[in-house]
Amino acid sequence: MVNSVEATSRVAQFNQFYNDAWRTYGVYYNEAYLDLEAYAGRNWTAIEKQKLLKQNRMVLELNKIRRVINLYSGYERENRTATAVTPVENGDEATADLFNEVLYYTYSKGAADYIISEAFDHALKTGLSIVGVYMDYENDPINGDIKFYWKPYNAIMLDPYMTKRDLSDCDQAATREFISKEEVKALLPWVPESEIDILPTGIRDNKFQYLGTYRQYNSQYMARNLVTYDQYWRRITKEATFLLDKKTGSIREWEGSPDDTALLEEVLAENPQVELVKKKKRTVELSIIVGGVLLYEGPDPTGLDDFPFVPIIAYFEPLIDNFELKIQGLVRSIRDAQKQYNRRHSQIIDIMESVINTGYITKNGTVLDPKMLLQAGCARNIVLNDNADVNADIREISPPQVPPGYLQYQEIIDQNILEIPGGSDELLGLSSTGDSQVSGKLAEVRSSNGLKGNRGIFDNLEQSKLYLGRLVLRLIQLNYSPGKIERITGDTPPEEFFLKSFGEYDVIVKQDIKTATQAEAYYYQLLQLVQLGAPIPWSAILESAPIQGKRNLVQIVQGIEEQNQQQQQIEMQQLQTLNELEISKTNENNALAQERRARVLADIGLARERISEAEQNKAQALLDQARTLREIQDMDEKRLMDVIKLSAEMKMAEMKASEKTLKQDMAKAEQLK
Repeated sequence: MVNSVEATSRVAQFNQFYNDAWRTYGVYYNEAYLDLEAYAGRNWTAIEKQKLLKQNRMVLELNKIRRVINLYSGYERENRTATAVTPVENGDEATADLFNEVLYYTYSKGAADYIISEAFDHALKTGLSIVGVYMDYENDPINGDIKFYWKPYNAIMLDPYMTKRDLSDCDQAATREFISKEEVKALLPWVPESEIDILPTGIRDNKFQYLGTYRQYNSQYMARNLVTYDQYWRRITKEATFLLDKKTGSIREWEGSPDDTALLEEVLAENPQVELVKKKKRTVELSIIVGGVLLYEGPDPTGLDDFPFVPIIAYFEPLIDNFELKIQGLVRSIRDAQKQYNRRHSQIIDIMESVINTGYITKNGTVLDPKMLLQAGCARNIVLNDNADVNADIREISPPQVPPGYLQYQEIIDQNILEIPGGSDELLGLSSTGDSQVSGKLAEVRSSNGLKGNRGIFDNLEQSKLYLGRLVLRLIQLNYSPGKIERITGDTPPEEFFLKSFGEYDVIVKQDIKTATQAEAYYYQLLQLVQLGAPIPWSAILESAPIQGKRNLVQIVQGIEEQNQQQQQIEMQQLQTLNELEISKTNENNALAQERRARVLADIGLARERISEAEQNKAQALLDQARTLREIQDMDEKRLMDVIKLSAEMKMAEMKASEKTLKQDMAKAEQLK
């Protein structure tokens, strides 16, 4: 138990916070309660109902609001997004993928999507709800399991000076629920059971007056075995120890216990650039008050330094000081239109019924039994007295005509109920021109376009889901051991998986495509890559496709791919053979060209050799002529002339033969070129 003096002080502080906040929030709670009643189908006040009943008129509740809310709620359920992490620049892809697997497991096991949808649906009605997380140790006493919950507007009280959706400027908050003492024992196992047994039951204060149990007629009887379970969070500032790296400027909180002093000194000795600094940090402290008695005070059991919940607010105008306008849902704007629709329709029904039996004007005693005049339907029988004049003593009242403007105005009101909150015919898949015979895809596009008028509501929801994802990410790091991570993912988590800085600087939380399983998410990512032109085979796509009977389909596609691959190999071999033949032919032509070139060079050399020989022969002939001249000195004149003539003829024949051979060689060379 907490010290009695401190307990009294903390309970007094909680009471003071609630009373101050109620003075501001009271008008909002009243309007939100009326919004919820209007959605449920109660738009007439008790006085209006009593007046209609006295006039024998129908009390009609033609609920058009539910249709509008269900359209927006249904769209969110059809387009849910998954919370995932993606690495930033220089981030670790493998660790981020590991986080995604654990996040998917946590959200699926905790039914987070359905809880978030319920909270969003409630925010559409009243304007405010919260989604929170807590640790459940029932199935895993060591690590615990992360669970999700949501609470309605009437079970929460936030700081009235809050202006930000992430609660960063919210200093105080409280929630209430009615539970049994056995549940209290399960939630607070460290509190002796004897102290819980003596707690007062029932409703003993005026807090949270719009809770369903509180407003029931027999609430005292209903809650006689229940206790009020209040959780009160406060932002406080406390001193913490940080490790500062003077070289890099990075700072990290030292989360070791006082028993780890030796380890801290060892870290500082091994890293002289690291300095120990003391500084203030903001955190959240929780007080649990059961039946007006403080049973716990200290850090939130989740281990978070923040509120373990996030608000989901439809419309939030922090600059407005009037709280009945500051927080609103969709119902607030169409509540008056729904009332007018019910009223006008009731009047039209009255006029139409009056046509059936408008009544009679008669003299006293004209009708034998006046009750006959009240008959309705076919075969009415009215008996007159004997002295009555049927033309003068009795006259039927002419029925009033329904003004044409009434019906037109009723259609306008019906349209206003849809259009005032930002909807249109396109929201229903219809065209404003009235053509309803359209394709399903066009109807889907029209419905999506019809919601653009309230796109801000869905942006607010996504923002709240991002804040919630950060809380879950931190809870995983704080509570899940490496063994549990390995059991969930099948992989051993690296050391940086549990570093707080990894979640703050290395990855960012984002909203991704929501699928039933991770295999489907992988399948849709494959399709996106295929659209970008990635060479992914059909067998790989079908292997991950979330369809039934895909085994036979995968085998067929694999067989086709193998045939195509074999055909491609054959074509490649043929192409390679053709390339080799082309190369061989090219080499052969090159060799032949080289051979011809060598032959030309040889022929030219031969020609030159012959010319040289001819020159040598000519020189030899001249020498022979010189020798002959000496010999002919002793010849007579006639013989001398014969010798000269013979020499000239031989010389001429030899020159012609050399010239002919040279021309032949040059012709061959020109032909080879």
